[in-house]
Amino acid sequence: MINFEEELKKFHPSMEVDEVEDAVFDHDLTDMTDIMLSIMRQAKEQAPQTQPPQPPQQPIQGTPVI
Repeated sequence: MINFEEELKKFHPSMEVDEVEDAVFDHDLTDMTDIMLSIMRQAKEQAPQTQPPQPPQQPIQGTPVI
């Protein structure tokens, strides 16, 4: 038979929602956004630092070129 008094002594209430949120937010967890930002930062650092080519400037028709 179950001894309810003994079982109540063993009981530990579960965390409330606020406590769970605090416990989760206190950990510095890496998510997909952090991973993608890291990859993009590394790619930018390794890429050659060149300016993209500029398209040639074409005069507006009817405007004389000086």
